[in-house]
Amino acid sequence: MLFDTTEHLLIAVHGREPPSDDEWEAYMRTVFDRPATCSKTLVVTAGGGPNAKQRAAINEFVSKNTLTVAICTDALLVRQIGIALSWFNPRVRSFRGNDIAAALRYLDVTGPEAALVHHKVAKMRLEMEGRAPRATR
Repeated sequence: MLFDTTEHLLIAVHGREPPSDDEWEAYMRTVFDRPATCSKTLVVTAGGGPNAKQRAAINEFVSKNTLTVAICTDALLVRQIGIALSWFNPRVRSFRGNDIAAALRYLDVTGPEAALVHHKVAKMRLEMEGRAPRATR
């Protein structure tokens, strides 16, 4: 799992496997520490998603904080996880795996920020596939 932010958006990119507990803890620290302007989340996944313990942590956060979330995936299991998350947060929506443009429209991310998101997602996907060096955080 890799993640990054822009001014208004938290971006998470998953491979085919669920994130490790260490990856999830780092992600949750970013969720808790994000600036107030960053109230939207884009998740792009090849099939990996949070396990039950990790979903419980994000559900607890969402029960106290409002986030608009777009999940881009073609994986049926992840779409089902998105439906389950929407029970706690009706502002969660799923999109086809490569339909990042529609997800960004839903999140109301446009212009230069949308272009930046497309760039960051492409770079993180390459890193997840092992075709680009990982950036140090």
